[in-house]
Amino acid sequence: MNFQKKEGKKLRYLISVPEKAQKLKKLRIIFFMHGYGDSMNGISQICNFLNPNNVYVFLNAPFKMNISFDFEGYRWFEFPLDYEEFKFSQEAINYSIDEIISELNLNFHEIFIGGFSQGGMMTLHNNYKGRLDGLIILGSRLVHRDSEFNLNKNIRIFMSHGVNDVVIPIEEAKSTVKFLKEKINDVFYKEFPIGHELSPDQLSELNKWIDGD
Repeated sequence: MNFQKKEGKKLRYLISVPEKAQKLKKLRIIFFMHGYGDSMNGISQICNFLNPNNVYVFLNAPFKMNISFDFEGYRWFEFPLDYEEFKFSQEAINYSIDEIISELNLNFHEIFIGGFSQGGMMTLHNNYKGRLDGLIILGSRLVHRDSEFNLNKNIRIFMSHGVNDVVIPIEEAKSTVKFLKEKINDVFYKEFPIGHELSPDQLSELNKWIDGD
C-alpha cells in the first residue's frame, strides 16, 4: 500500500486510499491508533497483512515522549489516567475523523476505528457520535467503566489478545470482554499464543471479521 503523510489541524496521520476507491460498491474506512510510546509509522506496518481495498488511516497521538535519542514516541494519555490528556485526545480523534472523511469526499459503506494497547483503550471509549459500524481492539482493555463508556449496543466489536501478554494480562482482557458482552450485542473475541504484540494469524482473523465472514 502507498501512504501519504498528512498534517491535520489536530493530529498528524498516514493515509492509504485504494486506486479504485471511487468504483468500490462497499468502501470502508478504518482508523487505527497506536500504543503508548509508538507512532503512526509503527502501527502502519500491519497494512502488510490487511485487505488493500479499504481506506486506512493511522493517527498519531498528540503527546510526544522522550523514548531514546533516535526514536520518537507518542502517547494518547499518561498512565495511570491523566484525564485531561485522555479527553484532549478523544476530542482530537473525533475532530480528525470528521476532517478526513470530509476531505476524502468518498461514499463510505462502513466506518471502523481501532487500536493496539493504549490505542485500543481510546477506541473502547469512543462512540464518534454513534456513527461507527465497528471497533477493533487489539491487546487492550477498558480504561474505566463509568459514564465515559457510551457505545451503541448494536455496534460490532472485534477483540483479540495474546495469552502470554505481560503488559496487559489476559485476565484484564477477559474482564473487559465480559463487561462488553453485557452491553453489546455482537462481540467477537479470540486469543492467540503471543505476548503484547500483533501476529499475522491475528490480522488474518481481523480481515475475515471486517469482511463479515
